[in-house]
Amino acid sequence: MEKNISKVGCIFIPVTDVKRSTDWYMSMFDMETIEILDYRAGLAFPNRETLVLLWKVAKPQTVEFDTGFNKMPYYNFNSYDIHDTHQQLKAKGATVSEIHEMPGYRFFEAFDPDSNPVSIVEETPDSPYFVHKQKYRKHT
Repeated sequence: MEKNISKVGCIFIPVTDVKRSTDWYMSMFDMETIEILDYRAGLAFPNRETLVLLWKVAKPQTVEFDTGFNKMPYYNFNSYDIHDTHQQLKAKGATVSEIHEMPGYRFFEAFDPDSNPVSIVEETPDSPYFVHKQKYRKHT
């Protein structure tokens, strides 16, 4: 049987100002612009297929859900060096949380202009997802 579905194609992020948010995401994550319209902007990480669509909304909306004991993001961005990523985003002027460490991963949040938390995650070798993600890592 032929594979018809292969991956997540796009992440939608609600924003109140498309231009301001586009500038921020491009600056923070070195994203490429696919399109910019009044009501949305399509962005992509360099040489990657998954898109990020910033979609205009009237007021900020949540991008995380309540598990009953903490907030969980609907999406995250991967890092292969969490300390370097944290330092780079701070140097670019992003508001970031401290780095948190749990068995299997390290993470922090960066906050976009609408205060959306963008979860940045690094899987560590003791994560069940580490080997899988390393298969897709592109070394530069």
